[in-house]
Amino acid sequence: MSRTKQKLPRAEFVRQRRTRQSQRRLTQTRKTVYRQETAYLPVTPRLVKQVRTPQGKAVRPATKKPRRHHYDIAFSMGGADVRTPGISIPQIGTRLFSALFSATLIFALYTLLTSPTFKVIGAEISGNQRLGVNEINAALRIIGQPIFDAVPAQITEDLLNDYPDLSGAEVHVAFPNRVIVNVTERTPLIAWYQDGTMAWIDAQGVAFPPRDQAEGLISVVANGNPPPVQPDLQNTSVDPQQTAIQKSSFLDPAMVQVIRTLNPYIPGGAPMIYDTTYGLGWQDARGWQVYFGQNIDNIPMKLKVYQAIVDTLTSKGIRPTLISVEYPETPFYRLEQ
Repeated sequence: MSRTKQKLPRAEFVRQRRTRQSQRRLTQTRKTVYRQETAYLPVTPRLVKQVRTPQGKAVRPATKKPRRHHYDIAFSMGGADVRTPGISIPQIGTRLFSALFSATLIFALYTLLTSPTFKVIGAEISGNQRLGVNEINAALRIIGQPIFDAVPAQITEDLLNDYPDLSGAEVHVAFPNRVIVNVTERTPLIAWYQDGTMAWIDAQGVAFPPRDQAEGLISVVANGNPPPVQPDLQNTSVDPQQTAIQKSSFLDPAMVQVIRTLNPYIPGGAPMIYDTTYGLGWQDARGWQVYFGQNIDNIPMKLKVYQAIVDTLTSKGIRPTLISVEYPETPFYRLEQ
């Protein structure tokens, strides 16, 4: 009994053929995805021939290690949603920041002003010879105060005003609490006696109280104040040292020079005298006063005129009480009444 093939219609035959071709093509392009833990390659085991040694032991012949192959296998991990914990940052406003900054600044200033580290204990003083350290520290007015209150210009002015016997002062301030003071004392030239008191006077005509002892001073006994010192209108300096000199000037520097020039002519070391009317002179040992005025012009001529007057009066037996040669052209003398 024979089987006969049923002939299909042409359209159905073409459709089935295309379906088979599509399935074949899909089979060729399909990729197999393996899980990592179960992936392996199928291998056919091979028989290993054993070799026997002369002693009868079976030894496995050395074989080359099989070459390893690497395969890249893709896995689908899916989408992962990662979230971080939220952190809230406080917002600092302008007013809060200003308040915190002001509080910090106030605390820092309070610490600086009250800390013992920045308080002045005592000044480092140099250059003083007659003035004591305690006297200078008292004039500074910053002992026990913060170093921030120490103003060198103000300290210098206070020193020169309180102690006219200082001709200069240099003040330096250093942290944390150092005050360095270098003073220059005046050199006295004249001992001025007036109204039962004595004052020292230097070359600039500044009067200041005597301290300790000084040798070689020119003694001047006065019956009144000398002419006031005229201010120097050309000097517009605001230097505190120059200002202190102008305030403390007692004699004109030119008059100081007159006293120094006239002193060698005074006989016998007699004290020089000053009269508000007749000027400078001395008390003669023979009982009268002689005056040379308030300038040093023509002192040799004044001495000659004075000696001529003394010789004339002595020869006539006249005993004067006062002789003035301030003006050599018109000298005069006064008799006792």
